Amino acid sequence: MIERLKQPLAAIHRAIERHGGGGRGLAAVVRRSLKVVRALGLHGFLQRVRMASHSPASVVPPPGEHHFPAPVPVDRLQLKVGMMAHVFYADLIEEFAVALGNMPVPYVLMVSVMDEDARQQAHARFSQLPGLQDLHVRVVPNRGRDIAPLLVTFRDEVLALEVIGHIHTKKSLYTGTEQGQWRRYLLNSLLGAHERIAWQLGMFQAEPKLGMIYPESYHGVPLWAHTWLSNAAVCRELGQRLGIGIDASSYIDFPAGSMFWARVDGLRALYDLNLTLEDFPEERGEIDGTLHHAVERMLVAVVRHQRQWVGILPADGTLALSSEGARNWAQGFDTPLATRLTLSSLEAELVSLDIFDTLVIRPFLTPTGARAYLSHLAERRHGVSAFADLRERAETKARALAGHDVTLADIYRAMATLPGAESAPLTSLQSLETELEARLLRPRQGVVEAVGVLRARGKRLVALSDMYMDTAMLRHVLPVTVSELPQAWYVSCETRWRKDDDSAWQQLPSREHVSPAHWLHVGDNEHADIQRPQMHRLLTPVHVLRPAALLEVVPALRPLRPAQGAATAWQDQLWLGLVANHLADLVDRQPQRMLPAPQLSPSSFGYVVLGPLLFDYVAWLTRLARERGVAAVLFLAREGHLLNQVFQLLREACPSLASLQGLYLLTSRRGSGTPTLRSLDDLVLLLDSTFVGSLQDLLRARLGEAATSAAEAVLGASCMKRDVYLPEMRTEIAQLLEPAADALLKVASTERHNYLRYWRATVGDQPAMVADIGYSGSIQANLSRLTDTPLGGGYFALNGRATKIEGRNWAEARYFDGRVQKDGIASVILEHDLLLESLLTAPNAQFSHFEIDQDEPIAIYAQPESAPSQWATIAQVHQGVLAFVTDLLAVTGAESDQLDLDRDLLQVPLHCVGSGRWQAPWLSEIAVSDTFTGRGSVSSA
Repeated sequence: MIERLKQPLAAIHRAIERHGGGGRGLAAVVRRSLKVVRALGLHGFLQRVRMASHSPASVVPPPGEHHFPAPVPVDRLQLKVGMMAHVFYADLIEEFAVALGNMPVPYVLMVSVMDEDARQQAHARFSQLPGLQDLHVRVVPNRGRDIAPLLVTFRDEVLALEVIGHIHTKKSLYTGTEQGQWRRYLLNSLLGAHERIAWQLGMFQAEPKLGMIYPESYHGVPLWAHTWLSNAAVCRELGQRLGIGIDASSYIDFPAGSMFWARVDGLRALYDLNLTLEDFPEERGEIDGTLHHAVERMLVAVVRHQRQWVGILPADGTLALSSEGARNWAQGFDTPLATRLTLSSLEAELVSLDIFDTLVIRPFLTPTGARAYLSHLAERRHGVSAFADLRERAETKARALAGHDVTLADIYRAMATLPGAESAPLTSLQSLETELEARLLRPRQGVVEAVGVLRARGKRLVALSDMYMDTAMLRHVLPVTVSELPQAWYVSCETRWRKDDDSAWQQLPSREHVSPAHWLHVGDNEHADIQRPQMHRLLTPVHVLRPAALLEVVPALRPLRPAQGAATAWQDQLWLGLVANHLADLVDRQPQRMLPAPQLSPSSFGYVVLGPLLFDYVAWLTRLARERGVAAVLFLAREGHLLNQVFQLLREACPSLASLQGLYLLTSRRGSGTPTLRSLDDLVLLLDSTFVGSLQDLLRARLGEAATSAAEAVLGASCMKRDVYLPEMRTEIAQLLEPAADALLKVASTERHNYLRYWRATVGDQPAMVADIGYSGSIQANLSRLTDTPLGGGYFALNGRATKIEGRNWAEARYFDGRVQKDGIASVILEHDLLLESLLTAPNAQFSHFEIDQDEPIAIYAQPESAPSQWATIAQVHQGVLAFVTDLLAVTGAESDQLDLDRDLLQVPLHCVGSGRWQAPWLSEIAVSDTFTGRGSVSSA
């Protein structure tokens, strides 16, 4: 019985693994196995197979996500727990007492109050709470708000604990008006019920790496507030003391409202500072910029710096944790930019416009990336090494000498005085920087068009920028559609006003004769362009997210963030910047397509998902070809159709590739396999990969219609209907076909003669290599045997069965090589092979074989498996790919073939689509035919 089970069960098992548990192909496998299963009486087993086929596939977590365990039950908790409550408003003591009454474990309660009456009131009420191990109520001075009592007043008590909770009687919101909803939201999330508290404390017990739990930001906290804002300087100073660097432009997680649970060890670095009450300023009603504001924003950074996790409770009250906050991101994606501008400007007489990242964008993810590319060009063209450092030192010196913002000319004059710059060609370097800006800057089209409508309606537009480029230089480097928009220019290097120090908001009203109540500002910087104008009572500014911020703000895009941040190599900042710019245009025009997850059109899919991957592969391929002494790269049909187009674009941009030829080679596993048959032994080589179906289907898929008809004439129709399984029945099938060997070999001889005619006319004797998505290298091995020619191969990925490439042949894989990489390592390429095949395909059907007509080889194709509408969609994908490649080549030009990009990061977009993190609903209409393994038509989705 066991022996009878091996073949059909192995086939079913392989099919389930291959399909990931679903699809029409798997249903076909189960149907084909039905006769065998029924004959063996395995109805129960079949049911289990069917059930398994509907099990959800596991999702590989993106970078930065944590798998949180189940909490430890409350009766098994062994933590020393405390709660610190700052009671500034004594009228809320009863509200806090009700919340604390839900505590499920014994705990120490520490309460800070503002006067003796409040101390007595608090002691009287809180002493009645159940579960108290100890109660401390202390009067504190009005400095440091709720943070100073936590870090100073109750320092010793907190350090004696393992987990500390922190709450306070918050009444204000960003509007400055009294609000109770925010406080009640935080209290309910942290202390709303016995079971909620028990669950959160149980998480600390279950996961030793968990350092903090806090609620997702209250809905009234805007997205832009999840940045450093006016706290950047004080946070940078605090960070230096803690050994933590901050990126002033980044979005951050922090417990807005400073209520949370924390593991004391996660906060220990703050206690090691030995802060005193005098370190905190006396209360003056500040809304930002003090030490206690800095601590609030640094809390998560401190915990993560201790290599501990942060868990954020969702706003809907679900008991679950995420490792990164949502930050109310969706609120900024409900209305197209043009509509927001129109509505916000109704009462505006003046509209001021930020320039960089608002009206124009660079192709690099960050300004640091663009500066690194400038440094690269300075060394390549002028032999100046470490120019980025020299440029930064020069600007710092120029600013210090002037005491205000300076121009680019000032910066290069200061550069001339720096050690190491004596022999540098400063005039050429300044020209290089200017020319590069003019070449790189592109309009942010959606913003420019929307602002143009405002001007057409009679609104006065002015440019307002903190920038080292003066007006003349800006007019020179900016695209014409942008430089023509402003009717006046206010640039800090000329006016000596800056947005971020408030001088621009103070000076411009008198210059423009406008009231702040009729002045609208548009910009991307959360501090300078959004927070500060609100503080000066302008109309509510229009926040334009800079492209790079999308990778931080939109949760589904976060896997694209490079681990090194702004220090990421300029090459990777380039492709990421192009992708971010493309997504930003989508957000400007159709922001709803980001909700609830990014929805990519076919062209956007090509630009964002496939464009970077295909460019990197082809650039790598050209380097590999030259290393190996290859004269011609053979892009195998059908995926080679698009790959060859990418190659031709790259070759046109790079003179160094002039001697390397790229050819689209008509071939297929079937079309290259049948001509290799010279004996029955060769047939076995074509039976090595998986197949489930009838013998007739197998021969039709592997050898073609002519060979199938020839075999049926010898073996009979009943034999051809027999069910077969590969590779288990490999030897048995070869023996079964032995009577038809002569007929099969005759067909093979004809096809071989015809294919060699095509090969000699197309490839000839030049050293060549094949290029393909890959997997096992079957076509390369077939072509080498067929032509008796050594062939190389460059692939996206190879699986463990690619060992057939041997002897005179060689093969390398860009993203995964199953011949050498360890078992169990997932390959994104191999996991999503059908998706790639279906979208890289050519407009024609699968190649079958050649026939000779008037002494010329004529390609014969299989029946088309896709409708014209399907190809129209695929053509849009291809257009997106080629648009990306064109945009990248416009930046790097002749050295584009030398770009060596981050192979792991390049595959993230493909994984995001394959895992469902990004959506492309039209994929359900795209299918690929896989008759070679007997699966038939399989949806690329």
